[in-house]
Amino acid sequence: MARCAATATLACVLGLGLVAPAYADTASDLAAARTKLEQIGTQTQQIYDELATQTQALDQTAGEITQKQQEIADGQAKLSTYVAGEYKTGGLSLLQVLTGVDDLSDMLNRLFYYGKVSDKQAQTIQEVKELKQQLTDKQTEQEKNVAATQKKVDELNAQQAEAQNVVNSLDSQLQAELAAEAEANAALQAGINASTAEKATVSNETAGTTENTNNGGQTSNNNNQGGNTPAPTPAPAPTPQPSTPAPAPTPSAPSQSVDGGSVVSRAYSKLGCAYSWGGIGPNSFDCSGFVSYCLTGRYCRLGTTGTFMGWTRVSDPQPGDVVVNSYHTGIYIGGGQMIHASDYNTGVIISSVAAGMNNNYIFVRY
Repeated sequence: MARCAATATLACVLGLGLVAPAYADTASDLAAARTKLEQIGTQTQQIYDELATQTQALDQTAGEITQKQQEIADGQAKLSTYVAGEYKTGGLSLLQVLTGVDDLSDMLNRLFYYGKVSDKQAQTIQEVKELKQQLTDKQTEQEKNVAATQKKVDELNAQQAEAQNVVNSLDSQLQAELAAEAEANAALQAGINASTAEKATVSNETAGTTENTNNGGQTSNNNNQGGNTPAPTPAPAPTPQPSTPAPAPTPSAPSQSVDGGSVVSRAYSKLGCAYSWGGIGPNSFDCSGFVSYCLTGRYCRLGTTGTFMGWTRVSDPQPGDVVVNSYHTGIYIGGGQMIHASDYNTGVIISSVAAGMNNNYIFVRY
C-alpha cells in the first residue's frame, strides 16, 4: 500500500509539473521585448530619414544665401559701371554732379539722373536687406527643426539601448530557466523510470504470493479427505522470474535522412497558422513544435531549441536545414530566408534569417 501511494503521489506530481513550462512567461516577455526593440528601430530609421531631409534643406538654404549674395554683388558692380559710364566720373556725389554745370537746364538734367541713380541704389540696398532677412529667418527656422529632430534621434537611441538591455536580461533569464527546466525534466524522467520498475516489482511479488497461497490451500484440503488413497502430488509452482525495469525512453536522434524538399513543403503549408506556446499543431505552433512537424510530418515534439543546438552543425546550409539559437528556431528555405512560428502577433511567417534570429544563430541538420 505504501508503494502504491508513493507511485500515485509521484504520478500526480509529474502530471502537475508538465502542465505549464515555468519559462513560458519569460519567453512571452522576451518576445514582446524583441517586438518593442524592432518597433523602436523602425521609428529611429524614420527619424534618421527625416533628419537627413531637414539637413539637406538647411544646406540648400545656405547655398541660396550664398547665391543671392553673389547676385547682389554682381548687380552693385554693374550699377557702379553704369554710373561711371554715364557721368565719366568713376564715382558719384552731388558735388560731382553739379561740377561744370553750364546752364540751369544741364543742372536739372544732372540732378534728375542723380536722383534716379540714388533711388535705385536705395531700392537695391533695401531689397538686399529684405532678402537677407528672409533667408536668415528661414535658416533659423530650419536650424530649430534640425535641433528638434536630433533630440528625437537621441531619445530613440536611448530607448533602443534600454530595450536592448531588457532583451539581453530576459534572454539570460530564459536560458537559466530553460536549464533549470531541463534539469527538472531529467529528474522527473528518472522518477518515472523508478516508479515503473517499482510497480513491476510489486506486481510480480503480489502474483507470487497469491500462487503460493492457493497451492497451500489445495494441500490442506487433500489431507482432510480421510481416505487411504494418497492425494496426487501437485505440480511444482513455476519459479518467479526477477522483474526487469522498463527501459528509460531515449530522445529521438537525428535520422540524417530527411528530404529537404519535403521539409520546406510542409513549412510552406503552415504559413499563416497561429502561434501558441507549447503548440504542436495542426493549426497552431510554437517555434520548436513547428520545426518538429516540418522535419517529421507528425504533430509531435522532437525537443526544444537546446535539443536542436546539439545536432550536427553545417556551414553550407541547404533548404530544409534548421536555423536555431538558444531561444528560437525555424526552417531554412534558402536565399537567406526562413519560415518560423514567430510570435503571437504574426504566427507562422517568412522572414530573413537575420531578422528572425537577431543575428545570433547556427544551422544544423536533422
